[in-house]
Amino acid sequence: MIQFRKAHADDFASCWQLIDNARWKMIRDGRKQWTPDYPSEAVVRQDIALGRAFLLADDGRIVAYGAVGMNCEPAYTQPSAHWLTHGDYFVIHRLAVDTRTRGRGYGRRFIHEAERHALRQGVGSLKIDTNFDNPQMLSILQSTGYVACGEVDYGDKGPRLAFEKLLSAE
Repeated sequence: MIQFRKAHADDFASCWQLIDNARWKMIRDGRKQWTPDYPSEAVVRQDIALGRAFLLADDGRIVAYGAVGMNCEPAYTQPSAHWLTHGDYFVIHRLAVDTRTRGRGYGRRFIHEAERHALRQGVGSLKIDTNFDNPQMLSILQSTGYVACGEVDYGDKGPRLAFEKLLSAE
């Protein structure tokens, strides 16, 4: 059974291991989105403390992690991003799938569940950004109805492609 829920403090070790493995795989693959210093243990602990850490579990095993928050990305106010909406939105950051379970649709499922979470909160927009060299995430976003909305710049971390999806009840 697949479950989408907030991560709790006792989930930290499993969530961190999943993020750390995904981070090092990205680095080994030559991608520039994540670095040896980011995301860090402190960032994941903060996600959990702020109630923004969510996980996807399959039969009790954590298979995906992401930070899901409302109106919490200051970079999204940059004029280089041409959003579809300008009201409340949810955002997904640090989405990672267990490297041992890739290709099973868990990334898409996590995004779908985050969309449902946003709708339950009365918010009809989900925004996300990703690096130019992240073909898996770009494929997921394009195949699930996200619209390219320009770029956001994270300074030392560089520019990211920005996407938004208008949500509606199924």
